[in-house]
Amino acid sequence: MRVLLFYVNQDETEYILECNRKFRFDLKMADFDFNSSDSDKFTGYDAVWITTNCKVTQLKTEQLKKAGVRYIVSRAAGTDHMDLAAMKENSIKGANVPRYSPNAIAEHTLCMVLMCLRKMKLELTMIKNYDFTLTGLKGRELRNMTVGVVGTGRIGTETIKLLSGFGCRILAYDLYANQSVTNLVTYSELDDIFSESDILILHCPLTEENRRFINHDTINRMKHGAVLINTARGGLMDYEAVLNAIEVGKISAAAFDVYDSETAYIRKKVDRDKFISETLKKLMEYENVIYTAHMSFYTDTAIENMIKTTFENLEEYENKGFCSNDII
Repeated sequence: MRVLLFYVNQDETEYILECNRKFRFDLKMADFDFNSSDSDKFTGYDAVWITTNCKVTQLKTEQLKKAGVRYIVSRAAGTDHMDLAAMKENSIKGANVPRYSPNAIAEHTLCMVLMCLRKMKLELTMIKNYDFTLTGLKGRELRNMTVGVVGTGRIGTETIKLLSGFGCRILAYDLYANQSVTNLVTYSELDDIFSESDILILHCPLTEENRRFINHDTINRMKHGAVLINTARGGLMDYEAVLNAIEVGKISAAAFDVYDSETAYIRKKVDRDKFISETLKKLMEYENVIYTAHMSFYTDTAIENMIKTTFENLEEYENKGFCSNDII
């Protein structure tokens, strides 16, 4: 099987090649952009190996079908970057990596929480400028907080377990209660979570129903001075509303690992003056706003699990024509 790989980081290449000694696929690291290339670039490959930065649209699936591509393997858990109906229409099978390391994202989430509470971005800026005073640095203790977690799947569950060690009160919301955490949380309605939480953490998938559900209206229903954390999906938040809330002090701090229009720049080194998102640029200027470029998953354990499972998905497709991690 010939496989075309997209957006492989340099420090991942060695492990990919090491794994392939077992699987023996004909691999090619793509030297062109997935989203803007036409079908000729994909000709001769049986499968494409993608990341969430690759947008599998109706047009792209038509191009891939024309090129003879039969399989799309995504090394991520989420599928909102893939038009599954278009893939099915064009007879292209697809698989994901449903679990790789929920703990990686949970730990990053907790790191963001603590950095916000202890005003770490401001402190690092002050130290860089040789300001060793305590001006503006008084923090808060997590054990005294009420934390609302929206989404109690694998990642939300790991975050809840980590939070429980701090002694804070934890509220949770999900369409389906997770019995493994009912002893650690109080399941509540969203309105109660908004009004009672000192810290709000998003761990839910993105759907059409919850797109931008963090907006002017819901922010106004939050506690004054709440901390907002998003390591889930950029589309869950209206970032203009978040910026406004930061400006007026309604939100005391925000940290997020995802952004709604991140595809245009993520995994790239861009010119600051040509950066497309004025809203994100303004947010990043605040000392009480922390942004990381969709890297909460990026640990040695997570990457190794992603790569290994993606190879196993390809092997199943080659040997059986279907895969246990099929998404359509």
